[in-house]
Amino acid sequence: MKPTASAKALLPTAEYQIPYPGAKEMLLVDAIEDRKLMAELLEAMYPELAAPKPRKKKQ
Repeated sequence: MKPTASAKALLPTAEYQIPYPGAKEMLLVDAIEDRKLMAELLEAMYPELAAPKPRKKKQ
């Protein structure tokens, strides 16, 4: 997960790991089976995430 303020608050003991070479560190979520926690985490994080950049139209 992206280490937003709300994600760090909900997962205070989560480890930071690099998911693939060249990536920034992310929070490792071990409890992906916990649907309630994952829903709470995603709802809390959503407003903090950047909006997607508009794509250029093909000509």
